[in-house]
Amino acid sequence: MKKLFYYTFVIVVVIGLQACNDEGSTQKNEVQQQDVNTGQDNILDFIAQEKYQTLDPTKVLDLTSAQVLSQINECLVRFDEDNLSIKPMLASFWEVDPSGLSYTFHLNKEVFFHDNACFEGGKGRVFNASDVVFTFKRICSPSEGNYGYSLFKELIVGAQDYYEGKQTKFGVEAIDAYTVKFNIIKPSSNFLQLLGSIFSAIVSEEAINSNQIVGTGPFIYTKENDTETSITLLRNSNYHLKEKGVQLPYLEGVRYNYGVDGRGVLEAFKNNKIDILENIPVDEINSLVEDNISDFQNEPVKYILARNKELAITFINFNTSVAPFNNLKVRKAIAMAIDKNRIVDKVLKGEAYGPANHGLVPPAIKDYDYTSVVGLEFDVAKAKKLLADAGFKNGEGFPKTEIITSKQNINVRVALELQKQLKANLGINVEVTSTSLAELIAIRGGKTSNIILSSWIAETPDPTNFLSLLYGGFVNSSIDESSYPNDSRFNNEAYDKAYKEAIITIDKEKKYELCLIADQIAANEVPIVPLWYFEKYQLIQSYVLNYKPNAMRIHYLPFVKIDYNAVKKKIETH
Repeated sequence: MKKLFYYTFVIVVVIGLQACNDEGSTQKNEVQQQDVNTGQDNILDFIAQEKYQTLDPTKVLDLTSAQVLSQINECLVRFDEDNLSIKPMLASFWEVDPSGLSYTFHLNKEVFFHDNACFEGGKGRVFNASDVVFTFKRICSPSEGNYGYSLFKELIVGAQDYYEGKQTKFGVEAIDAYTVKFNIIKPSSNFLQLLGSIFSAIVSEEAINSNQIVGTGPFIYTKENDTETSITLLRNSNYHLKEKGVQLPYLEGVRYNYGVDGRGVLEAFKNNKIDILENIPVDEINSLVEDNISDFQNEPVKYILARNKELAITFINFNTSVAPFNNLKVRKAIAMAIDKNRIVDKVLKGEAYGPANHGLVPPAIKDYDYTSVVGLEFDVAKAKKLLADAGFKNGEGFPKTEIITSKQNINVRVALELQKQLKANLGINVEVTSTSLAELIAIRGGKTSNIILSSWIAETPDPTNFLSLLYGGFVNSSIDESSYPNDSRFNNEAYDKAYKEAIITIDKEKKYELCLIADQIAANEVPIVPLWYFEKYQLIQSYVLNYKPNAMRIHYLPFVKIDYNAVKKKIETH
């Protein structure tokens, strides 16, 4: 493993390749209309791995959907891009009673929903407390693919009864037009964070009843700008935020482009068709630097290269409710037969923070001692003995199994490496199947005995968000029903006890101690096998101002500007 992947801080490196206004350079408003960038001025362009899966906040399971939707709909609170602390959004301030069981939010006034035919006269109406109540009653109502309910069913007073159609007092109530009160069952260390997750984005009853995509956010959805190759969201000229009297957002729009892969991504960026490029392979970064090493110290710079740890992990997921993965020896055998260092070094080519040799919670959680969690070591001899003890000596008689992954190139290559290692180290024959993200979501947690290659990007910057992946309270009694986010259907009394205590523990040190207990239980019981922790590069055009990379890949864009005359000087690394 390369030493550079063990830095524990955010690094911003500026690559001085060429001054923005050098002769021969191309500004976005001068680019001819092409597949990626249509050439519209002052529109910020991203590359998305796949087309979004949904624009319904309760059903979001993929990153692209979350990023797109966060431009359209807003929450009561938001995460600060610098430190991921909670900041006001649709709520201007709030109070928590001494018991920790009641939160009263005072809403921003004169916030308007986007203009849309679902409203009287086509004009967006004022956002108010009744919209908050409607949103959370909708979250706590049964509907196919409603994943948001899992966050609140054991937290909001009356949520489960409401979900089951019982007449009961619901724990979210409007005090007046601009005041809303949440009553929760037990103190919560992360309730405000849950209100900042995309599942909690506020919607209007009129929009939902008319099947319209409408919010209060800085950008507006229009059907004609939603195509198979991109989605372009246009500026909300009636947005509720201003900066020094200037109406926000500064951008005329934001566009997420699909279907650009491989070298085409970097070329699109170098040709000013893409403004912010995420998920860049390390070897391409190295080539870019090597090809332009003489320009590293040049000022003004053209590109900014950012690198930071992420609140994300990739793992393989076992369905512990079906054979053979209901056998701990089988799970341990597979875990100990996987060479994670080889995956990171040879397959990912260093595109990671490091192999996940510890627990489920990644190192990007500040003050969380993830290294104290003892994971299973790579030991082929022990793995073979465990498999033999489970009744499958040298893989004989092991049932037909697939490794199912998304079609993303890096995931397919990892799955093929896992296939090779399991054959060489255990004699297990597995097939690799790549599928669309939508199909993968449908498969996860089903009753087959497949191994699923999955990734998790935090919904909240808290260890309990990762540990929720294995909380038994989410397991549905029917194998045919989703147990999201616990796709492993893992049930362990000691794990659940530590997890539930952590959720209600306000003291951070004590909370993290409980999280570490749960994390270690998961490492011992192996319902999943953590593979690697994330670290990502981003390339940013120097004419993009006020954009802040962060560990949750949040795109907070109201203050972002495109200024081709901006001059950026070299930013030193720390």
